[in-house]
Amino acid sequence: MFISVIPSIKMPIGHDFFDYKLDEGTAHVGDLILVPFRNKLIPALVAKISPRSQFADKAITLTNPRKILKLPEALADYCIACGRETFVSPATMLNAWLRNVPKRLADNADVHIIARQTRRPSNAKTREDRYLVNRYSPPDGIIGAAQDEQANGRVLILTPWQSRVAYLQNKLGCQGFDAQTADGKAWKIWTSFLNNPHSILVTTRLGAWLAACVDVVIIDEPENDDYKQDELTPRYDARRLVELAQTYNPSLRTINIGTTPSLSSLRRRGFIPSSVFLANAGIQYDKSEHIDSTGSPGLRRTAPEDDKKTKTDIDAHLQTETLSPGSRSSIETLTAQTFNALSKAADDKRPVRILHAVVGTRGRVRCADCGWSMNCPACGYGMSNLSDRALCRRCNHKEPLPQTCPTCGGADLAKSIIGAELLQKQLERQFSSSNIKVLDLNAWQSQSITPKSLIIVTNLNFIGGYTEDIRRKERLVISFRRLASQASLSQSDLLVQGPEGLVNECRTWLSDEGLQRTWENELKDRQAFDYPPTRILAKLIVSLDLDKTDPVTVDLQQNLVIQGWEIKGPYKVENRPNSRQQRVIYHLLPPPDMTRVQSVEVLTPFSRLGILDLDPIAFFS
Repeated sequence: MFISVIPSIKMPIGHDFFDYKLDEGTAHVGDLILVPFRNKLIPALVAKISPRSQFADKAITLTNPRKILKLPEALADYCIACGRETFVSPATMLNAWLRNVPKRLADNADVHIIARQTRRPSNAKTREDRYLVNRYSPPDGIIGAAQDEQANGRVLILTPWQSRVAYLQNKLGCQGFDAQTADGKAWKIWTSFLNNPHSILVTTRLGAWLAACVDVVIIDEPENDDYKQDELTPRYDARRLVELAQTYNPSLRTINIGTTPSLSSLRRRGFIPSSVFLANAGIQYDKSEHIDSTGSPGLRRTAPEDDKKTKTDIDAHLQTETLSPGSRSSIETLTAQTFNALSKAADDKRPVRILHAVVGTRGRVRCADCGWSMNCPACGYGMSNLSDRALCRRCNHKEPLPQTCPTCGGADLAKSIIGAELLQKQLERQFSSSNIKVLDLNAWQSQSITPKSLIIVTNLNFIGGYTEDIRRKERLVISFRRLASQASLSQSDLLVQGPEGLVNECRTWLSDEGLQRTWENELKDRQAFDYPPTRILAKLIVSLDLDKTDPVTVDLQQNLVIQGWEIKGPYKVENRPNSRQQRVIYHLLPPPDMTRVQSVEVLTPFSRLGILDLDPIAFFS
């Protein structure tokens, strides 16, 4: 008997299986076992069992292989499918999922998974519940859904941020892991989770592959791009892994809790208002629920006839202020009217939370006399002033702050927008006894809003985070709706500063009708430039010096253009670390009638050139 296995090790694409001859003992599809590989034992997933092998004369003989885990039979096919879409070998994909398997394993370390159907019936329908909530994705809603679904089996919660993992763990009293969790500890956590048929696990994108082994997946804020990184390989998107898992785990139930329908949903089936998502899931917002310190009431399941009562527009108490030179107050970045509102809230003993998207002391290290600006020596990006050091937000390089300007000798290097740290100090001097906190974008993600607070946004233009122009509006709308929903839930006042046109427009984003118009305009812009979701676009990242020869362009033109593909680029990648070779980006667009599966098949041979990304979240970086 021969077994074909997927080894848990990084390997080039094209190497799918390795065959071993089993002369004694047993093995089953889905078993994770130890196999000899290059003079050592490594974990491998059994993918096939057959009485013959075309490599029989070279196959290594196994006797009673050591079994580590018992996983679902369909996991091997799932791993192959995920590897195919991310243009890596199944071995590389499995290695990314398992990370480091402990070298010492207990004798009783087998994980027994509840038997489930290994192939999807041709007439089966996807069991999927989607509810896009027109309010900040409340941890209480996730907690309530997880507690309800726990009786139905294993519940996997995927969240885009490490800080949310810790928060949800604490609220649910369950385990969780993220990129900061040691490999050995992460192994114990997820294997323990799979051993318990009615358990809850919270994780980031690292654990998204477990969707093939569980009964329910809850996706926290599915519209957030942090479900996919943009620098590492394999570049898998946690949301896409869940979609693929439904093919190999027919009983899987998915629940999406977010604030904003995606652009792709508008393209696929026309715009679907929030009320339809809510009605399909049998969810209703109940204002009679208690609002705790998070400012987040839960969601309760209702009978279908109650769905018509659901209010879908975000009804935040919103006030806007136009930023202009003549409206400044004694506090940097705040207009006179905003300062007055803050002062009144402080007098009334109300909590004040200020979202200021500039990190550190100053946005940049810049000379007030000559305008010199400090750029990162590693990648060339402008460096932020963090009072005790300069930090590059692009590559995380740190440098000591210069004492004087190297160009003119000036000592004032603070000619830049104020950062959250310095703004907090200025406010503390004027309002020493008040409950006022200034938070940057990262800190905001892990903070709860106390009911009846005053929430201030210093500049609406910045809250979408750094992104390319083509997606700037999309990111901004999503961030604003999430913030407005959070304010609505906590019954807080929301005061937003920004450019005149933007603060006037942002009100329209809070209604289904206004959001529909905005998304339709976004789709028109994307269509004009051939960007997703109106067109399939694959991004190819190649290490290449454009000042020298360019064999890649010739290769692509000779082999893709003839098949009807369009090639754009190469575009030079700016702000790269000195340790990294110069890189360029190509945009590869298939013929309009070509499917995703067909595109993958055509592109796979070109993975030898560099990193291929079929679902890019950033097109030029």
